[in-house]
Amino acid sequence: MLKLVLFLQVLILILFALFGFIVYQEGKAVSENLNDALVVIDEVKAILPKLDLALDSINQLQTVFDSLESLSEILSILTNPFSSGD
Repeated sequence: MLKLVLFLQVLILILFALFGFIVYQEGKAVSENLNDALVVIDEVKAILPKLDLALDSINQLQTVFDSLESLSEILSILTNPFSSGD
């Protein structure tokens, strides 16, 4: 009977050890994934100011193109002053 109790105790200890090992491995995998995610977030943070500059440049180009449209109208009037216009 004592051998059976001893066997069950050893079996329970082995099960706890396996459970602890599995939890440790999963925690390690989660930690690595979290570190990878933090690296990606840092890279995105580094890119965001450059994207803001690019968007500002694009917005400035929109105003330039709007100005070019009115300039084109003025040039067409100056180059063809005798056109009927409207």
